[in-house]
Amino acid sequence: MLHMNIIAAIFACSLQYCLAGDIIIDSKDDECRSIPSCTSCLTNNVCTWCVAKSLCTKQLCGNDNVIYPQQVPALMSGPDFCPRIASDDIVTYASGKREILVVKLAEIYLFMAFTPWKCKIQINNQENVVPAILIGESVYCESFEMKNNSEEPYVKGNVKVLWNYNKAFDGSLSFKVCRCDLQPNCIACNKKVEK
Repeated sequence: MLHMNIIAAIFACSLQYCLAGDIIIDSKDDECRSIPSCTSCLTNNVCTWCVAKSLCTKQLCGNDNVIYPQQVPALMSGPDFCPRIASDDIVTYASGKREILVVKLAEIYLFMAFTPWKCKIQINNQENVVPAILIGESVYCESFEMKNNSEEPYVKGNVKVLWNYNKAFDGSLSFKVCRCDLQPNCIACNKKVEK
């Protein structure tokens, strides 16, 4: 009987060892799971950010890169380690022209580089997803026609960067699209074309 208890204990320990780090708690019991961004996640003292899973949780992340809240003494703690859009400049484009949007990023982890990249562009209350490519620290969104469909001289939009199909970097890059017929002094309308 003693041998059976020892075998059962060894089995239970090995099972726990195999599952250690895997997310096994019901997501309804993990309030951190509802937090969509790394920066927001780390404001909660009990939450950590699993980078490869792009997931906020109070559970272990397994063999994933983990970012801890600022007050935790760890190699990667605080929002400075969050994958995020680094630029906050607002660029202005002329309506009706195709543009390649360039988005500078911070904290690109090596494994991200080998996944598909996309840009989610929101303008005129519409969302468009276009392919993108990572070169260095910037993502280049496929050429996209910037169009101001409103009767206003300017319309605002933004672009978010997605890696591995649907995992988003924190933040977005804002831009404006001006109609040159309504706002001839718009900086994008007055750019000289080089021959």
